[in-house]
Amino acid sequence: MTPAYSFQWSHRSMFPFFARVSLVCLSLATLEPIAAHASACDALKALSLPDTSIDSTVTTAAGPYRDGSKYWSLADELPEHCRVRATLRPGDDSDIKFEVWLPATAAWNGKLHAGGNGGFAGSINYQSGLAAAVQRGYVGVSTDTGHVGKDEDASWAKGHPEKVIDYGHRAVHLATANAKAILQAYYGKAAKRSYFISCSNGGRQALMAAQRYPDDYDGIIAGAPANDWTGLMLSFIWNAQALLKPGAYIPASLAATIQAGVNAQCDALDGVSDGVVSRPQACNFKPERLLCAPGQSEQCLTTPQVEALRSIYQGPRTANGVQLFPGFDPGAEAGFPVPGIGWDGWIFGSGAGNSNQGRMVTSFMRSMITGNESWQFTDFNFDRDPPLVLEKVGSVLNATDPDLSAFARRGGKLILFHGWADAAIPPRNSIKYFESMGERMGEQQRASFARLFMVPGMQHCLAGPGPSSFGGLTAATQPLNAAVDLSAALERWVEEGTAPESVRAIRARDMVRALFDPKRADVERSGVICAYPKQAKWNGTGNPADSSSYACADLRAGER
Repeated sequence: MTPAYSFQWSHRSMFPFFARVSLVCLSLATLEPIAAHASACDALKALSLPDTSIDSTVTTAAGPYRDGSKYWSLADELPEHCRVRATLRPGDDSDIKFEVWLPATAAWNGKLHAGGNGGFAGSINYQSGLAAAVQRGYVGVSTDTGHVGKDEDASWAKGHPEKVIDYGHRAVHLATANAKAILQAYYGKAAKRSYFISCSNGGRQALMAAQRYPDDYDGIIAGAPANDWTGLMLSFIWNAQALLKPGAYIPASLAATIQAGVNAQCDALDGVSDGVVSRPQACNFKPERLLCAPGQSEQCLTTPQVEALRSIYQGPRTANGVQLFPGFDPGAEAGFPVPGIGWDGWIFGSGAGNSNQGRMVTSFMRSMITGNESWQFTDFNFDRDPPLVLEKVGSVLNATDPDLSAFARRGGKLILFHGWADAAIPPRNSIKYFESMGERMGEQQRASFARLFMVPGMQHCLAGPGPSSFGGLTAATQPLNAAVDLSAALERWVEEGTAPESVRAIRARDMVRALFDPKRADVERSGVICAYPKQAKWNGTGNPADSSSYACADLRAGER
């Protein structure tokens, strides 16, 4: 899953220590190592790897990055690096593209960073997977998972079971193994640590790595993981069916009205009225309070719309009331700061079923499950069809195994995070998975290697009305600061043994800058994100918009 919007921006440089350097000004002493790096990079063309062809190796001089932009336009300085493009063909129908970017020997910090993919993938993650990695001294690796396509498009999967396996788990694993071999050949030594950091489908990939390939990574961050992929698709169908009932469709323009109603009933549950529902678990939102009064036709809901809303909060169930997947929580309805990243784009869209969720699950059902290009939401029966979906692709796409003992035994560390205002993946799904780990492995063993951070007011992976920038989407910013960067906190846990219990989060006026250059972010407010089950508690006197006014506390008993 990826945000349904685009950013266009270009400031001269987010990382001023990578200065623009003219070749004319380079000394002979500088030219010699560059020549050596170019030679080593060129030599990688002859590297022999299983089921792999090295398509090209290019030594790229330091300078602005403008290649591969997908969601925003970057013009950031990158250090000189070796760029390897390669193709993996582990199956007869496989065609997995991946890239490995290697900084010069003197700039390498000895670590490997992998970035995952959103939605149905189909492209290499250049920004947070590769560019940010080499900017910060890591070798970066990313793959398109074996096909070319858009995030919402699964048409590549129809009649191609090998490609589904590549997408499900094989591509990331093999790209990782190849990246380790390539960097070993380039530097003459292995990486001392390897990290996988990603969100959404990338969070599913992260958990898949921990479950299936526990030796691949030392540390993993799984943000808003779509790990129960088949359950999530049921949720998307359920929401579309609710909105397809006569008179039930809710236009995106009403998202702000619903959000205002939620805030009126639930915002102050934490003692602070700040536009953020920080206690959604305690929010008993009553959508019937938004019913249109006699003669009212604007900024209100009809009875069928109220029932649709109630159904979406409830989540998919059988006729006998068996819960198949968590519902969505109140507090995510209006996209902030960009329209379309809340329920307005993900669930409501421009028409019943014509939303991010609707388009995605339609492509999934037609291409991966039924093979029927005429499949419609109304064809799905929640008493009959869920087992068929699970049987068809569950073993390949789902990363729901709670037994991570192999990953834990080798010293692996796992951090999950999820925004309470996520409109793409129900946040309680992450709690459900985390608690299943405790039930399977015991809470003491889980605590030795895993943490979950639930983020009030954060929408899908980023943004939202709450402070939602805290690292955890890219390689760690340098120098490492575990207090404000979840990626740095992961590294400190892996390398020093200190588990993270909280992290400072900010809401910035420019969230893209906050992602790639947090030190220069224009901070509007800050907060504290706590390791589950603890939550941030306001001290009652300090500035509610400042993180220093909060401390972590266990509020499950209902304490404010």
